[in-house]
Amino acid sequence: MQEQIKLIVEYQEIDKNLKAIEDELNGSEEAKKYLVRKFLSTVKESLEALEKKAQAVTENYNAKIKELEKQVESLNEYEKAIDACENEAELEKLKKKFKDACSKISVLEQAVENYSKEMSELYKEYGKLGQQNRAMRAQYDEFAPKLEELKNSKKEEVASLKAKLKTLEEKIDKTLMERYSIRRKDKKFPIVFGLDLSKKMAYCPFCATSLSISFMEELGSHAIKECESCHRLIYGYEPNKK
Repeated sequence: MQEQIKLIVEYQEIDKNLKAIEDELNGSEEAKKYLVRKFLSTVKESLEALEKKAQAVTENYNAKIKELEKQVESLNEYEKAIDACENEAELEKLKKKFKDACSKISVLEQAVENYSKEMSELYKEYGKLGQQNRAMRAQYDEFAPKLEELKNSKKEEVASLKAKLKTLEEKIDKTLMERYSIRRKDKKFPIVFGLDLSKKMAYCPFCATSLSISFMEELGSHAIKECESCHRLIYGYEPNKK
């Protein structure tokens, strides 16, 4: 097991160099500008959704306009009928219909105004999104080749590190390598910690969780253990012991 500890620690040291390059690339200005591809990948759907919503609002607006026009026609008819009516009972009915038509017109006018405002906001949003799309597309076109150039400048170094990792991986226990790979996805280093057993401190070096007596005993027997809390890999060592 001591040999496996040595190999996984060596693997991690090389992997840390690879991770440093990854961080450098991901943290570069070129990469940050290039990330607009996420926006570009969804903007088409966003624009289509706005178009669909605007179409529905426009249809509702037109329907209310037609309904309003009919009510105005009815109102004019009631007004003419009232002027010509000489029957008191019929006159009261016409007046009620006239009043109801006025109320409906008021409601419809408010609905038309609301739909008009909503359409205006949608068109503004659509225009703004379209403008953003054009700006982001220009930024993407500018920085995509720059990021590719930056990646190419690190290509040989990355290939060399990956080759060394592959050579070591073939010597490392498969289960141990799988455990390491799972933690590697978190992109938080170190993954493997050495715990100085001579200091008698029974806690995880990464998350400071207390370690059980049996856990510590296994570390003393050269086992590689996984912290129950953060799941980092821990091995024990004593500096003065050969």
